[in-house]
Amino acid sequence: MLRLCLLYLLTVLCLADDRTISQKLKARLARSKIKQNPIEYRVENGVVHWQGSVAIPQHKGAATRMAKAAGATRVDNRIQVSEQAKAKNGPAPRPVTVQLPRR
Repeated sequence: MLRLCLLYLLTVLCLADDRTISQKLKARLARSKIKQNPIEYRVENGVVHWQGSVAIPQHKGAATRMAKAAGATRVDNRIQVSEQAKAKNGPAPRPVTVQLPRR
């Protein structure tokens, strides 16, 4: 019986946290430029799951930071960057190796 009570209590606390995270995220999203993109999110057990696509690559990172700031314990960011945005940014930068002189 005690185990059931603890399980119930943990479930209720997680749902309350999910609701709080979702409300904070909704408020942050309303003030953000990324709301113009077709993206959506859901919160489960403190984890924010993002889906959709963005036209600006930085918006994907902004969504992750926004979820963390709202209190997410983890972020599953499945937002896709559009092909046009990828083409506009050009090829990925090449790695650079710098050899420092020995002392």
